[in-house]
Amino acid sequence: MFKEYSRKIIVLVLIVVFVFAVGDFDLWTIRRNFEEIKYQAEIQKYAEKFAIEEELLAALIYVESRFNNYSQSPKGAVGLMQLMPSTAIWIAEELGYDDFQLTDLNEPEINIKFGCWYFSYLYEKFDRDLIKTIAAYNAGENNVRIWVNNGWQGNINEKLPFAETDNFVRRVISTKKYYKENKPEFYNYPAIDLSLFRLAD
Repeated sequence: MFKEYSRKIIVLVLIVVFVFAVGDFDLWTIRRNFEEIKYQAEIQKYAEKFAIEEELLAALIYVESRFNNYSQSPKGAVGLMQLMPSTAIWIAEELGYDDFQLTDLNEPEINIKFGCWYFSYLYEKFDRDLIKTIAAYNAGENNVRIWVNNGWQGNINEKLPFAETDNFVRRVISTKKYYKENKPEFYNYPAIDLSLFRLAD
């Protein structure tokens, strides 16, 4: 245990030194690179069940809640995958959960299952376009339909009308890429890639 924490302290010191050595860094990216992936069993289970890349699912959860299963947004979104109560109730009906309670969203198993089902639903609705789907997961299906009707083609290089959604999409894609390249799930503590001290793209 002491050895593991000693390694983390050493890595943290290296990060601080690097931050002072370079001026081009993103604090959000640094924090992400230092945090472990939680709920790996549930992520693997439902990524397979709903045909979602594990790295993408882990990225969605991290960006939404930083793996805090009691996370709640100012707008009322709940749990690991930040589901709105009305959406969760509808998903529960679709999945046949007759005794569903909103407090169930604090359970990682249920929250991840519901979030994966909803993401899969949106993925099909938007013709399996990943960028549009991620945007819809954050901003809602109707808003993205409006953007598409106004000419948005799901190009990540085009800034989205909602700054929150624009940041969300970029952070999910960046985090997915980081998880895919570094495989931090194979470590007892997260893999640190010092080359990623830059603005997330």
